Amino acid sequence: MTSGSSRSKVIVLAGTAGTGKSTIAAKLVDLYKASYPGLGFLEGDTVHPPENIEKMSHGVPLTDDDRWGWLQKVSELSAQSSRDHSGLWVVTCSSLKKKYRDLMRSHRPETDFYFLFLFADRLLILDRVTKREGHFMKANMINSQFSDLMLPEPDEDLASTVDVDNKSVEQVVQECHADLKTFVTE
Repeated sequence: MTSGSSRSKVIVLAGTAGTGKSTIAAKLVDLYKASYPGLGFLEGDTVHPPENIEKMSHGVPLTDDDRWGWLQKVSELSAQSSRDHSGLWVVTCSSLKKKYRDLMRSHRPETDFYFLFLFADRLLILDRVTKREGHFMKANMINSQFSDLMLPEPDEDLASTVDVDNKSVEQVVQECHADLKTFVTE
């Protein structure tokens, strides 16, 4: 690992569908690759079990029970990738509720997870998701995601929120980098 810490680190791009998690994850990988050779990212949606994808494809929101195994798998794969490749890894995972974030942290206690929430107005997100093609998350599920959304409180360690309303990708990346600066250099 190139950082001074012996602990593996994972940056989790969190938030509802349509906030730009995948786009920002790719930009952060580009930004930090010089310091963390081998850095990459995991698209959390790609490891949903088929039954979860089937439910969401039909507009059926997932329950907590549907998510537990998926969250453990995301936690496991991203922590393993961090340890095996560079000491830092990036993952996209909605992580909507605090108990989901707590589960990921407790499932891999040897790894530090930083939950960086991308947040935007519900109507903006609805517009983005309506225009998006080829994704199983349908626009009718946005209300469900917003009802589950628990943004990090100020006392939640290694978590912050970046407002993405009416900002360019570059502006969002700059704000994310400002929040992550200490995390990625420790």
